[in-house]
Amino acid sequence: MYPGTKMDEGTNFTRTMWGNVFVPRPEADAVPFSTKNLPQLLDHFSMVPSSKEAKDLKQLIVDCEAPNMVGETKFCPTSLESMIDNVVSLMGTHDVSALTTTINSTKLIAQHNKVVYRTTSPIKSFPDHTKLIICHPSPCAQAVHYCHTNTKYKGYVIPLMGSDGSTVNALTICHHDYMNFNPGFFEVLKMEPGSQPICHFLPENHIVWVRSDQMPTLRTVSSGGSGFQF
Repeated sequence: MYPGTKMDEGTNFTRTMWGNVFVPRPEADAVPFSTKNLPQLLDHFSMVPSSKEAKDLKQLIVDCEAPNMVGETKFCPTSLESMIDNVVSLMGTHDVSALTTTINSTKLIAQHNKVVYRTTSPIKSFPDHTKLIICHPSPCAQAVHYCHTNTKYKGYVIPLMGSDGSTVNALTICHHDYMNFNPGFFEVLKMEPGSQPICHFLPENHIVWVRSDQMPTLRTVSSGGSGFQF
């Protein structure tokens, strides 16, 4: 989070899904995305029920249908139109903007795992109490996103310089309330629950929606302030 900080080798911001694209809403709505319709969905996507792809699809549907966690609202749009409709409804305005992590590099995708990134400046911050809707692409034959928002998110845009000369403007989300986190997270991060925010970068094909009047602005991050754990 602080200018000059060096990331571990292998920190990667390239897209996590390839080939799955949005389909028109009528086509997406032809087979509703639900557990009840799983057999029809498997047939629609030509998936063998015992395959890894089918198991991933089933787990995605289970996650989408699970009750909201405390303070969370989620939805799983199967078309761009559905995503925008849900975002506009939750934001209470049509004046919204979509942001993603951006990478400026001439290197091949396979070479990105060898790049060491260092935080530079200026860091931008979303205004306090900004509602952020985060949409993650899911493993599916067509574009299906797992979108969620929480009242305890804080967002940043962090510039990084790679050892190969590439640059990244990385969308970063910090969780200030992680009562629903798996306890294993704290063991991996070697931290006590509640001691500091947990932050993570978003790869380039994950989307953050925000009201257009709450876009990130310049801020100063002091090394003497509260700690952040990635």
